[in-house]
Amino acid sequence: MDPGDLGRGVAFLEVGENKGARDVEDTLMLRSSPDSGAPPVGAMLLALSPNGGPAYRVAAPDSLRPNLVEYGYEESGVPFDSTDAAGRWARGILGFRGDGSSVTGWIDTQAPGVGSVRWAEQLADRPIFFPKPEQAAFYPEPDSTRRVPTPPNEPEYAIYPVEARGSWLRVRVVQPSDNCVGPDSIPRRTRMLWIQYLDDRGRPNVWYYTRGC
Repeated sequence: MDPGDLGRGVAFLEVGENKGARDVEDTLMLRSSPDSGAPPVGAMLLALSPNGGPAYRVAAPDSLRPNLVEYGYEESGVPFDSTDAAGRWARGILGFRGDGSSVTGWIDTQAPGVGSVRWAEQLADRPIFFPKPEQAAFYPEPDSTRRVPTPPNEPEYAIYPVEARGSWLRVRVVQPSDNCVGPDSIPRRTRMLWIQYLDDRGRPNVWYYTRGC
């Protein structure tokens, strides 16, 4: 999980169907305003070949620390923090300058070959985990300040989303973990609890296994 700003979702190049191509290069352009004629402020560049996985890099007038996030197996994109009123253009967070300030630009998510995913949806339909187990917090109900004890032997438990309610998620917690485990006779405890899976800005407090188990 990248330590940068994950935003509220990610915009990406749809390259899955091209993975068998001989050589593929593509560009995800970020513009100064939500307009296809606006000047570019930077871009995410993709190079792909059958002899190796995709290679992503950032291009911008300033030297940047890239703020790319892997959302799927060897597939990365640019996090975004907001969209225009129509929901077509997303404001991407491309990277950070040396002084820590961010470089943002607008991405046309409906352009050919471009896709987008919101974390609120992505995190609510697959096994998830707390990137920092010591910060795991479970509650008996949503919007509660009363925590229940964290399962012992963290992070040796599995968290499965059941129901989303705003920034809260009802989850099934299985301990010991049964995620990616074949049939066995180990006794397990299952509890239904709540977690705040998005923070007050809509950023994720939890993450998912982008490369599988």
